[in-house]
Amino acid sequence: MPTEKEILEVLKEVKDPELNRSLVDLNMIRDVKVEGDKVKVTVALTIAGCPMKKRIAEDVRQAVLKVPGVKEVEVELTTMTPEEREKVFGKKSVSEKKALKDVRHIIAVASGKGGVGKTTVAVNLAVALSKKGQKVGILDADIYGPNVHILMGLEGERPFSRDQKLVPPERWGIKVMSFGFLAPEGQPIIWRGPLVHRALSELAEVVDWGVLDYLVIDLPPGTGDAPLTVAQVFPLRGAIIVTTPQKLATADVLRSIHMFNELGVRIMGIVENMAYLKTVGPDGKEQIIPVFGEDGGEKLARDLRIPFLGKIPLDPNLSKSGDVGRPAALDPESETGKVFAELAEKVIEKSLEFERLGSCGLKRG
Repeated sequence: MPTEKEILEVLKEVKDPELNRSLVDLNMIRDVKVEGDKVKVTVALTIAGCPMKKRIAEDVRQAVLKVPGVKEVEVELTTMTPEEREKVFGKKSVSEKKALKDVRHIIAVASGKGGVGKTTVAVNLAVALSKKGQKVGILDADIYGPNVHILMGLEGERPFSRDQKLVPPERWGIKVMSFGFLAPEGQPIIWRGPLVHRALSELAEVVDWGVLDYLVIDLPPGTGDAPLTVAQVFPLRGAIIVTTPQKLATADVLRSIHMFNELGVRIMGIVENMAYLKTVGPDGKEQIIPVFGEDGGEKLARDLRIPFLGKIPLDPNLSKSGDVGRPAALDPESETGKVFAELAEKVIEKSLEFERLGSCGLKRG
């Protein structure tokens, strides 16, 4: 007859699909009852509306069926208390900020390393969302290297103060806030972690965003103080991870994904930037060249079982459009414009799904 110890051993190999940690380590296995060849396992989900609950239950069932002598498995699902969720994620739910109360979806755009075009993706996604009729704002949370205001054509602009709030400048119908507005051009911001945390926390309170459908937050690369603070201070609907196809970039993506998983922020998906270059060959036919490798981001998304949101081409016009402060997504008929329009559609779909179902991690938004 199978034993409870044998059941728990196989369940150590079953991981939460989002947190990528063992259900046993997360204290999600609450009870195991063995009666002859029948086993009943009780699993505590982090929230009742977890969209992954069927998959978790099936993974548990299949794992237990591998134990010799087990012929029948029943999986009962229950829900963690708020105190238990706090132990898993190490902190309480994000408290509501008055300045953000009328913002429906807050989306973080992140990357594991610099140089992958994350800010370009964030800016063009914001524009594409706006072209879809959404009310959009974008926050540049890269304190040390803010560039959003440049790509949006707002160099030299400044927010103004009204009723003790900062009113962000607007361009292309999008409200824009950047640390590039607050520091003299070319002046480095030399701050340690506590100052970064304080500055971003204050921005969550003092910027007058008004009513928005989407606030896109452009994070600095990596897993340092700024990304951690944003995840702790802003009620994120989810995070988008930007990578390029080569193996080195996708390896760094894993760190970002694990960071968001640990913080209870759900991953909306992976975007592969600089995925290919279109050119015309000697025979006059169009050629597609994978300059930086092929399908690295798509393969990673498949391996991690998270959505793949699309490929952005290596387009010289994309770079030029940033230099002149006119994002490429403003032209919906261009190839790049169409790619970002498709990305915006997927983000809208995912946002509504997350809003409706909640998250298996710490509930947000």
